[in-house]
Amino acid sequence: MTRPVRTLALRWAVLVVCVAFAFAPTWIRLAEEADSGAVTAYVFVFPVLAVVAGQGTARRREGELPIHDRQTDLIVGGIGALLALAVQALWLPRYSDQYALLHIDLAAVVLFTLSGAIMLFGLRPVGQFWPILLLAFAMSPMLYRLLAVSMGGSRFAYGMVLVLVAGVAGAIAVGRTRGRAALGFLVTVAVGAAVLQLVLVLDPTIDIVLLQLIPTVGASAATGTLFYLFARRGRSKRPLGRPVGAPSVKSARSAVITLVVVAVALVTRPLPAPPPPVDTVGPPGVVAAALAAPTGWRLLDDETYPWVRSYFGQRSSLVRQELQAAVGNPEWDVRGRPRTVVVDTLTTTNAASLAVYPERTLYHLASTRTSTALPVELGHGVTASLYTSVDDTLLLTWTKLVFDWVRDGVFQRITVISVDNHDPDATFPEPTPSMASNLSAVFAVFLRGNTIVGDDDPDFDDRGLLASVGASLVDAQFPAGAEDPR
Repeated sequence: MTRPVRTLALRWAVLVVCVAFAFAPTWIRLAEEADSGAVTAYVFVFPVLAVVAGQGTARRREGELPIHDRQTDLIVGGIGALLALAVQALWLPRYSDQYALLHIDLAAVVLFTLSGAIMLFGLRPVGQFWPILLLAFAMSPMLYRLLAVSMGGSRFAYGMVLVLVAGVAGAIAVGRTRGRAALGFLVTVAVGAAVLQLVLVLDPTIDIVLLQLIPTVGASAATGTLFYLFARRGRSKRPLGRPVGAPSVKSARSAVITLVVVAVALVTRPLPAPPPPVDTVGPPGVVAAALAAPTGWRLLDDETYPWVRSYFGQRSSLVRQELQAAVGNPEWDVRGRPRTVVVDTLTTTNAASLAVYPERTLYHLASTRTSTALPVELGHGVTASLYTSVDDTLLLTWTKLVFDWVRDGVFQRITVISVDNHDPDATFPEPTPSMASNLSAVFAVFLRGNTIVGDDDPDFDDRGLLASVGASLVDAQFPAGAEDPR
């Protein structure tokens, strides 16, 4: 092994170890999510695609002069490393309730990796790989889900998005010309789509990691190999056809020290706590998409929302039931009018999707402020969370009672909603397909912090109403004489 090869290998090892150490909690959380069936497993596939694209780019770098400015390398790399630390320490906590959906810490991973590469190898050489860097920043978990949902949200859609990414990686790998890049993209996508369809036919329930890995990496690697052999027809097929040049950055001691210090600072930053698992045992018997109406309440209307399958799986459902009290209660309305509530029942077999899409993301609430939640005991071992949402545009306050349970491997999240307008035409928040619940609220939190969407002085006037209807609703789902799950 020549000295340049040893130097490059050592520096790559330092970079990989620092990235692995600095974001160890992130890798552990992603592995846990992948084990539970979350689609963020694609994060472990992307580095392989980056290698496929990177080796093609590296082969096209010939005759470069070893020009660099070491001070510029350290300044740019150091600023990027500090930005990664700022994302992890300042930006990530603002979206703690949407951590599984946004995974902002992955932006910090890309920033830290890019910064480390600039300090270890130089800004000029790293800049040659800008298409891969752009692809890495673009492939955020939210964008991945957004594209997959827009394609129907099926397992094929989630696999096909990565096949398209593999096509881009293949185009970068073989793109000596625009024509070759376009051909590389088309060949990779065609092969990947065919393999993806074959895999789903052979095993429709294949693990999501394998579904993402096999078509994408297989197609991009096959395309890259095919183009490599075609370009070297009649010539030597040796992988290293020319000697490896020495890195333009001669000394990397200061870079290593900086990386280690920032990595230690990053690994000490805690991630948002994961949501509690859905382990409350629900009522026995056949799982129904809608719940039985509780005693003292009558069903006025019901509605289903087919769009929910794109988010929570093809076997999921969302049903809204409008219930009205049989008689008025002065404690709930001073004029004795019968109160009306709505019950939204989300049913899914994918528990991971419940963590990705919190209950609030089911509703498009553009200008609401949300209170902290209070625990409410509903009996049968069920504990609900009660909170308010104030709409400053409609001048309405909604009170929500949320609980979930698992029934024979099927997970249900139930949301009971009341509104402080007691008239028959009162407006309830409508379940709406929305990737992040409300993009304007996301940007508002980014600019002004969580106080912009928080309600520090909540009014829980409907706490008694929802506690009563919630307890009755839970009790109505358990057959008479059924064994209490506790």
